[in-house]
Amino acid sequence: MNSERKKILIAATNPWSFSLAVERQIAREHQHDQVDVLNLFRLSDSLLHARPIDRLAELLNRKIERFLLPVASGADITDDVGRQMNDSIPPLPSSPQELRNYSVGEARIGLAVLSSVTSFTTVQNPDCLSEYGPALPRAWRSAHLSEQAARVVSRMGYAAAYIFNGRHSAARPFCDVLQERMTVYRYEQGGTGNRYIMSARSIHEPREIARLIEEHDFDREAGEEFFENRLRKAPGNPAEFFTIGQVSDLLPEGVEPGRAVSFFTSSSDERHAISDKVEYGSFCSQYQAALAIARICAASNYQLVVRFHPHLQFKHPSWRKEWDIGELRRQGAILVDAADPVDTYALVRASRCVLTCGSTVGLEATYLGIPAAEIGELPAGILGATNIARDEAGLKAFIERPMMPPDAREKAIRYGSYACRAGKLLPELDVATHPYYARIAGRIVDPVRYVFERLRSRVRPKARIALPPGGKLVVEPSVIERLAERQSG
Repeated sequence: MNSERKKILIAATNPWSFSLAVERQIAREHQHDQVDVLNLFRLSDSLLHARPIDRLAELLNRKIERFLLPVASGADITDDVGRQMNDSIPPLPSSPQELRNYSVGEARIGLAVLSSVTSFTTVQNPDCLSEYGPALPRAWRSAHLSEQAARVVSRMGYAAAYIFNGRHSAARPFCDVLQERMTVYRYEQGGTGNRYIMSARSIHEPREIARLIEEHDFDREAGEEFFENRLRKAPGNPAEFFTIGQVSDLLPEGVEPGRAVSFFTSSSDERHAISDKVEYGSFCSQYQAALAIARICAASNYQLVVRFHPHLQFKHPSWRKEWDIGELRRQGAILVDAADPVDTYALVRASRCVLTCGSTVGLEATYLGIPAAEIGELPAGILGATNIARDEAGLKAFIERPMMPPDAREKAIRYGSYACRAGKLLPELDVATHPYYARIAGRIVDPVRYVFERLRSRVRPKARIALPPGGKLVVEPSVIERLAERQSG
């Protein structure tokens, strides 16, 4: 038995109650090692929304001090690392492509920044960087500070580091710098709000997702229930949200069941800055894939129906820039807009086959017994729940002779089980009915916002805090927490 005490680092980048609960559990699982804590959230200045009330709330809540440090066996190294960093931030690149390509050594600063600002603003194809607004310079600063912190940590002899997600401005540069020097574990939410998944690789990499699906604690009943709830648009199910404006059994005008080839797009901003280049097989965009499908269908006398993902109606309209709607219509395609009342599942059932670029609809088609294919190397195809079409020849072969892979439905059910059950339980976390009401080990995580949320509808006019000229607000955190406990009682 190896009794050597290892040095472990928890790099806390997210003040979410879920993250704190995961990090507490990690610290406990390494109780025989030296577990140090780095408040990378503070050092990387990663509050992109950065309203004064948000900064004040996080300052007063002292979540890391209250929940993480008491269970960590080592030290809080935040101040030590901070003293070795500098505030030298270079100017922003002048164009979106320059930003995407920007790196500092192995740290992909540009991708980290784009990942954050695209998620925050949903702007996907800006003409100029100013379209990202004030979130951009904040994410730019955050990513450089993350890279600086990682350079300092790299010299401190850690065997492993743990961090949330690993994709955004506060985390990706940190991971990029350290992953060649130590094991860097990224964690994310699992199948429920109190479960987490973890990987020593990017948890957004399709093959890693497929591996996690294959290895999870499979439950057939949960997997089948996942699909049944989606197909009947059960109240509270994500499918209900996406299909709320759809009319049951409504098909696009002119669609002939059995002759239609349906292409369901994904909300592509979600993959915009995960990897160096967003690829859909040999196609550089979903539009280019759709155009190839349109040509194949026109030549073979099939109907192409392009259903734009319903979530796109809530996203910044820049996603439309990659699509030449007129050209698709000239090729004979029937286009169903994101907000159109056409019933997604009626369209699936009426289709000869289904094509997707990562949409869950491909798995739902498989569950219903309708052949489906992913365009490119994506989790469902790698898992074997759908076919994989990598290029125009692959699309043509699938459309002309649509078939399901062996055991495809079983693989789809495995995905459904994963979506419900993936990850380890967090026994201390009570997610509650509102993020501000969450508790860890019975204690309210965010007492400041908890009090505000409970009093918001009771106090009129709105209370204001006036500081004396040049003064500072000093509130003992225990006072805030006691007030929150009193409100919860």
